[in-house]
Amino acid sequence: TGFFQTYLSLFGDPFALAYEPLIPDNLAQPELILPFSQGEEWVYTGGPHGAYNSGSGWAAVDFAPPKPPDELVASQGECYISPYWVTAVADGVIARSGKGFILLDLDGDGSEHTGWVMVYLHIDDYERIEEGKRVQRGDELGHPSCQGGVSNGTHLHFSRRYNGEWIPVICETCAPGVSVPPMLLGEWTMVGYPNQEYQGYMTRPGEDGYRQAEQTRDYDFNTVMW
Repeated sequence: TGFFQTYLSLFGDPFALAYEPLIPDNLAQPELILPFSQGEEWVYTGGPHGAYNSGSGWAAVDFAPPKPPDELVASQGECYISPYWVTAVADGVIARSGKGFILLDLDGDGSEHTGWVMVYLHIDDYERIEEGKRVQRGDELGHPSCQGGVSNGTHLHFSRRYNGEWIPVICETCAPGVSVPPMLLGEWTMVGYPNQEYQGYMTRPGEDGYRQAEQTRDYDFNTVMW
């Protein structure tokens, strides 16, 4: 009798389905490339910020596609459908594809609740890849836009999850002793500033190894190409 026994009789033991630990101490990010095609110059517009609204973990970064034709902006406004593609950062399967988003599952089981999942937000319906498709690194997935969530300009909002949990780019508010793997996209490591949402930079080895997140195209140090 009692609430717990009633729950068990209806739904079974919830603890039998638990993943323990949900985030292992030795968690390592798989090798990822940048989420757009080689030879294209994109703009790093947003450092670490909320993966899904400001109250969520700072697991996301933003990239804007190459400058669109003037006639496209004139006809569609700043929330245009970009002719450029976002691409798969690694091999995997599309666990979910819906209005404004794509979830790329890297362990291949098709579940967004287990293992590494890459989340692409603000993806337009036009030519968006279907759920269940298997993809290889670099395959085209969809076109950035403003669809899904809140946006006042076309861009890609990219983030990571592991076992259903957002994996922050930086872990300044994590519990003591908790660490997360850095977000590495190709050669670039994403870095954020403490307590400054959307502010951050990217680094890589070599002389040309710094990019600052800025929400403008009129800046010398936020363009990214590989």
